[in-house]
Amino acid sequence: MAVKPRKKKYKRALVLSGGGARGAYQVGVWKFLLEMGWKPDLICGTSVGSINATAIGSGMNLGELINIWKTLEHGSIYRISLLKQLLAIFTRRNLQPIMDTEPFKRFLQEKFRIEEIRDSEIEIVITAVNILTSQLKFFNNEVIDVEHIMASSAIPILFPWQYVDGVPHWDGGVMMNTPILPALERGASEIIVVLLSPVGGSRMGLPRTRRQAFEHVFEQQLIGSYESFMAHLNWTYKQKSNRGFFPSLTQRSWDFEGVRLATIAPDQMLGFTSIMNFSTRQADRLIHEGFTDARNQLSEFFDLEDDPY
Repeated sequence: MAVKPRKKKYKRALVLSGGGARGAYQVGVWKFLLEMGWKPDLICGTSVGSINATAIGSGMNLGELINIWKTLEHGSIYRISLLKQLLAIFTRRNLQPIMDTEPFKRFLQEKFRIEEIRDSEIEIVITAVNILTSQLKFFNNEVIDVEHIMASSAIPILFPWQYVDGVPHWDGGVMMNTPILPALERGASEIIVVLLSPVGGSRMGLPRTRRQAFEHVFEQQLIGSYESFMAHLNWTYKQKSNRGFFPSLTQRSWDFEGVRLATIAPDQMLGFTSIMNFSTRQADRLIHEGFTDARNQLSEFFDLEDDPY
């Protein structure tokens, strides 16, 4: 199920979750990590996390990455054909995705230097789901191409599934929106996880409308794999150490079994509309928030006693 790790020693791993246009938040976190001189040996990404991971792995510098997010518009990612949707409804044709992602394919081909990922010092691992077998699939530098990135980012129903080696795949976030597993498999001793939804423990208020209820469920789905994975690690730690659970799942940093793990996440829900809001205004705001949250939430991880900013 997993790709074969490169024959190298892994120390640092960066894990980037999925979350559509919220991915600009990860760029702000990346900016802070670069300022701290923290360079990963491995980047694992799902959905938009796979896009940012591949961009970094292909040699895109911070300025280029910021520029892409600040100039990215929905027309660069998808287009909607109302005529095609109406025809699908009235002719009862097979399932038709709501959006056409041909613009996204051209965007990747024009803006990304995919071929350079083969020689990257950083191993990149991205995820997708085999629709026919419901198996989670991992792809790394040796094979990653445009179709793999599109498959990892193919939001079911909204975007068309993508064929990889003749097999249909869609968004890896369906089964593992926060791919920590490859980092642990490769023996990383420092792992930084970037979520695009408030981590468990952040108060989101009680939903009062159907929209708010759906929004809560959606946010919980985004962090579901992370929460489940951390609960499993807690249980494993308890079994091995006989010390009981960690003090709280709302901690930002942990040290266990020789692994330091830290999490950065927004402090509040970003809303449904943020998922498909590819705009300069949102990108600016999320890049700033990602940087600020990383600085605040990683203070213990980097032992920042006094705020240098």
